[in-house]
Amino acid sequence: MSDQLPPHPLTEAELSARLRGLAAQGAAPATGAQARSRAQRRRSSKRVVLSTTALAAAALTVVTSGALRSATEAAAPPAASVSRTPTPVPSPTPVQRVTIDLDAHTLTIKGRRFPISGVQDNCPIGERAVTVTAKYPTLTMPPNKYTRLTKYVDVRQWAVTFTDRRHHERLLMWALDPSAGLNSIGHNSGAGSVALSPRDGKWVYDAIKPGARVEIKGRQAASADPDSVCYDRQPVIGDH
Repeated sequence: MSDQLPPHPLTEAELSARLRGLAAQGAAPATGAQARSRAQRRRSSKRVVLSTTALAAAALTVVTSGALRSATEAAAPPAASVSRTPTPVPSPTPVQRVTIDLDAHTLTIKGRRFPISGVQDNCPIGERAVTVTAKYPTLTMPPNKYTRLTKYVDVRQWAVTFTDRRHHERLLMWALDPSAGLNSIGHNSGAGSVALSPRDGKWVYDAIKPGARVEIKGRQAASADPDSVCYDRQPVIGDH
């Protein structure tokens, strides 16, 4: 059996006295140390609350900014790719076109029509379309069997030449000598080329350009005499 005595029960008067003491102690003002401790605890609580609020606000800002940026990027159209358009190349100058009509005895260039002297049936030009090779103010023709006998130098004025299918430069057109008269205009008298009057020949010479495309229309004989007879068909050498 324990030697410790059981606690002594408090009387009603003692219990009331103790309760009054506890109440008085709770109502008593706190000491300086206690007040400072309580104030420090309140400031710490406020800092924790403020820090938590600031962190929450920052997190909300980050989330909101990211969401807005994602939405903006999704809504923005893709940047247009820069296309490099090549510099336009100027169109080539259209080929000048000239028409010689052997049946109508005409030459047409730049909308103007001129009467010509055509070719003899035995000395056709032999081409249906040719390209102008060169122009010569005067052109000395190669000697032929006729000029060799007379020692005549055959010089043509305002001569225009072309290159035939055999790659020979040949006389295409020229201007008659004023002293020779114009009786051949409108007739077939050329030995393999066509002729114009002196005035028309000079105008055509100035107007036509090397590289011009000349269409030769009209009847040309299928057979022809040799170049020794049709001497305008011989290869030529120009005098500049």
